[in-house]
Amino acid sequence: MNRPLHIRDLLKRLNKTFGTMATKELCKYGLTVPQLVVIRQISIEPRTIGQISKAVDLSYSTVSGIIDRLEREQLVERVRDENDRRVVWIRKTEKITELFEKVDLLSGEIYKQHFNSFSEEELNNIINSLEALVTKLEEIES
Repeated sequence: MNRPLHIRDLLKRLNKTFGTMATKELCKYGLTVPQLVVIRQISIEPRTIGQISKAVDLSYSTVSGIIDRLEREQLVERVRDENDRRVVWIRKTEKITELFEKVDLLSGEIYKQHFNSFSEEELNNIINSLEALVTKLEEIES
């Protein structure tokens, strides 16, 4: 078998598996994966829709729609910049903080649960392999 294609196929399967896990977990709380991606962008500090759009590689209108839905759920709020009224910051509400405490996917607990059956050696091998793959691919792309 062609090894690079085999790696590609395994990464696709892994991505699909993680996506399915995330979708199932988020569904319990009425969230989608794209909403989670946006929430993660503002979890540390407020950002503009343009900044979020660029960071998550989604169109401005797509991110704006996601923000609209998150705002209706009172998870985020739009706040005008005090110095430049044209700038609108998207910031998290207290409801997101509460959500982070409840959702295993957001806290990282789900990963601990899924990887607790691996030995230390297996985990180290996975980490080392993934780090090598990312490093090599980044070198090629730069």
